[in-house]
Amino acid sequence: MRSFLRWAGSKKQLLPILEKYWCDGFSRYIEPFAGSSCLFFHLEPQSAILGDINGELMGAMRAIRLDATKVIECLRRLPKSKKNYYRIRRWQPAQMELFEAAARFLYLNSLCFNGLYRTNASGLFNVPYCPPGHRTVPEDLLIEASRRLESATLVSGDFEETVALAAAGDFVYLDPPYAVSRRRVFSEYGPTIFQVDDLRRLGRVLSDLDRRGAKFVVTYADCAEVRPIFKRWAVRRVWTKRNIAGFTGDRRGSYELLATNLEK
Repeated sequence: MRSFLRWAGSKKQLLPILEKYWCDGFSRYIEPFAGSSCLFFHLEPQSAILGDINGELMGAMRAIRLDATKVIECLRRLPKSKKNYYRIRRWQPAQMELFEAAARFLYLNSLCFNGLYRTNASGLFNVPYCPPGHRTVPEDLLIEASRRLESATLVSGDFEETVALAAAGDFVYLDPPYAVSRRRVFSEYGPTIFQVDDLRRLGRVLSDLDRRGAKFVVTYADCAEVRPIFKRWAVRRVWTKRNIAGFTGDRRGSYELLATNLEK
């Protein structure tokens, strides 16, 4: 199945490559930078751990897993227009109950610019309204996602907290937000975004996973900062189309590096 979210940086285009690293012999699927979790939904593993530092995202997943019909009921009550989008964007999710907050998250995701999740210094969502044409999330997809998420443990927190749960026989897919020293990456989100310095932590995490007998695949922008970290693993260069530009015709492709301790 496909993810119920639009998400900047989603790996939908790389699914034919990524799926080849998975097999049913793995004990669990683990993803510490969950985002849209498109690979999780595509693979449909029997057991999984999904984690993300984005509390609103993980709260929406918990609400959908618990009762997707309640989320849908709340979503139906939200009027779709530019004026209402900015009114609903001002709502404080911390002051809302679980299902209402999840509906707000899905509403904003379906109508915002390019599926971005970006916040200001106060941690409040600030992505502008997109031109008309995007559908809201299909209700049947939320119902199916609820069933799939029953197999997953959901973790809100830093990627190291999720990876710490990995053990021998697990498969870990890591897709950190891009942070390169020469420029700010527009798809980053949150008041405490993934920084260039966090790449060192990523390198330590990969080494630790390998020592513990867990298998991993990690994807990242092909940049000078990450090449020394990936060099001890099997690395391949893959081409993908970026989805940040405002119009499809202006979207550009770029290379990413895929590193793994699996032989493929």
